Amino acid sequence: MEYSMSFYNAILNSVILPLGDLSTGGSYIRNLNQWRAYDSYSDRDLRRVQKDNLKSILKYASKHVPYYQKINYRKDLSSEGNLKRFPILTKDILRNQVDSLISNHHKKSSLDINHSSGSTGVQSFTYMTMKHKFYLRALQTHWWMWSGYHIGDKVLQFGISQKRGVLKNLKDLFYRSYYHKAFGISEKEFADLARKVKEKSIGFIAGYPSVINQLALVSEPNTKIEGIICFGDKLFNQHRINIRHAFGEYVRVLDTYGCAEGLLMACRKDLDYYYIMSPHVYLEIVDDDGQPVPDGEMGNILVTCLTNKAMPLIRYRLGDLGIMLPEELYPEQRELEYPLLQKIVGRETDVIKTESGKILNVHSFTGVFEYFQEIKQFKIIQRDLKSIKVEYIVDDTITDERLKELEKKFLNLTDSDLTITFVKVSRISATKSGKPQIIDATLE
Repeated sequence: MEYSMSFYNAILNSVILPLGDLSTGGSYIRNLNQWRAYDSYSDRDLRRVQKDNLKSILKYASKHVPYYQKINYRKDLSSEGNLKRFPILTKDILRNQVDSLISNHHKKSSLDINHSSGSTGVQSFTYMTMKHKFYLRALQTHWWMWSGYHIGDKVLQFGISQKRGVLKNLKDLFYRSYYHKAFGISEKEFADLARKVKEKSIGFIAGYPSVINQLALVSEPNTKIEGIICFGDKLFNQHRINIRHAFGEYVRVLDTYGCAEGLLMACRKDLDYYYIMSPHVYLEIVDDDGQPVPDGEMGNILVTCLTNKAMPLIRYRLGDLGIMLPEELYPEQRELEYPLLQKIVGRETDVIKTESGKILNVHSFTGVFEYFQEIKQFKIIQRDLKSIKVEYIVDDTITDERLKELEKKFLNLTDSDLTITFVKVSRISATKSGKPQIIDATLE
């Protein structure tokens, strides 16, 4: 669908935003234009940009970041060869060595702070300049534009922070963004939001897929929405089905992959795979010992940020699992030439393991529960390799026969390697950040 820019959008883009850049010393518009240009680059040109940016950040870090100053950049090695000489950065190191990870060109007090949601149990902090903040804002906006969005289009946005502050409130005003808390929303509030979407002619919805899914369930079928932008948690196939039922078969649904530490890594647009933002990040997939795994196999995601020199994150282990798409499987027909991430499995604690070595990700279980509509919500808890507990909430009731059927499917799924206990509950706890959590696997 085409979505024409209104007069207001044109004034916002041609007058208000350039004035904002001028008054703040920002580079939002310039970065936005740069990302538009990257979209037209060939595979060869994108590889060159990534290689140059990787070389630049590694040389800079080895000279100006205390934590990395013992690592000399070797001219006889490629950028990738030099990268492998850098240690893997864990969340514990990030938390405990924060001062030594900041460039000696910057004072910590002058930088903007970001913090992770703490959903892994370890909260960490990163720092960046306001210039880099504008860079990330531009990249995020660029993603939104992939859904057909134009700056100034009306959007309903779900988020965690309720302390918007003066600048964010001004942003919401000029961008015509209706901001709403993401979690703890009652059924009545969802119904009120569904009415607002129609009454205000809101064209786009952005936020957590699980929350947008709940809104879709109370919305009238074929409510006109141009685009859906998902971030913050997992977008499941059932979410897509519900979203398209509520907002139209042709609504464009974007699935983004980023983290609160200031990394916008990949986005799913026209393919079932994710475009990696290679001018901004370099991704590696490694095993538990830090050794690279072949493309097409699951491993731990390491990310190197190529654009934040104030606090370079190099080989940062997010705690996520993913699979890189082998190049021979790249689709011939695709809109963009960025490298492709095949799948984001989720966090290391988002998988169930058995004594025989079998690993089951969250999609293994959602594929079973799709056939049990009586179950409204569920959570799988694992504390050892021999058993799991399944907490579940039902809309009304579920028969013993259906529970036995569910247990049988679980036993088939796990090759009968696990003892399974089903517990009916009235409430399922979320993570500390407020996000829903399907798997809670902490092996003792």
